[in-house]
Amino acid sequence: MKILYFVLIFGMLTNLSAQEKVELPAPQPLEQIVHHENYSLSYIEAYELASWVAYELTREEAKSEIEYKEKYRDDPDVETGSATSKDYKKAGYIMGQLAFIEHMMMSENAATESFYLSTIVPHKLSFNKYVWKTLGNIIKAWAYECGSLYVVNGPVLADAPFGTFGPSKVSIPERYYSVVLDLTDERGIGFVIRNSMSSASVKQYAMSIDEVEKITGIDFFPSLPDEQEEKIESTFEPEKWNFEILEE
Repeated sequence: MKILYFVLIFGMLTNLSAQEKVELPAPQPLEQIVHHENYSLSYIEAYELASWVAYELTREEAKSEIEYKEKYRDDPDVETGSATSKDYKKAGYIMGQLAFIEHMMMSENAATESFYLSTIVPHKLSFNKYVWKTLGNIIKAWAYECGSLYVVNGPVLADAPFGTFGPSKVSIPERYYSVVLDLTDERGIGFVIRNSMSSASVKQYAMSIDEVEKITGIDFFPSLPDEQEEKIESTFEPEKWNFEILEE
């Protein structure tokens, strides 16, 4: 009985560990992976940007609402240092978040960490206030609807070389991506959106996760069993995602 008990507990711990790693893309060379309370990121000094920010968003977290202060600050865990607020002064870009603040309202600390400059990226104002914000709100509503989602957001660094700004020479990505995994229903969806004004529906930017991998060069969700990963990432079924959820 003791042996059986040990096997059961060990199996539970092993499964928990695997679930916690589901959202993490494959590590990239010359990048530092940093773990915070509710998200992880991979920072690349050459661009002064994170190549991805990844996290799980549960129903309980999606329905959380707290007051927060919009205060940008240095990330103490990035070894090389990140871009600074001074870089963005008179740059012509606003400070966009890869960890949507709408997804980080489960605690005061999580909200605070979403303003770390390691996860801040240059957005055009119209892009940030419309299509990017709408995408974040849709993903939040999906998480509440289905119970749990794994989310990865970032800039398309494969488009380099880029223009830069500020003393730190922050790169200016031309496109941003987001990939979403619903492990319960074994479905996934991705988006790649140009950093510019758009009146188009978020749905028009949807594609398979495989397509996002081809565009970005990033291997998403490598901890999944190969057969499951292939099935989810290669399938594109936008009809299985409720794009009208914000209107209901």
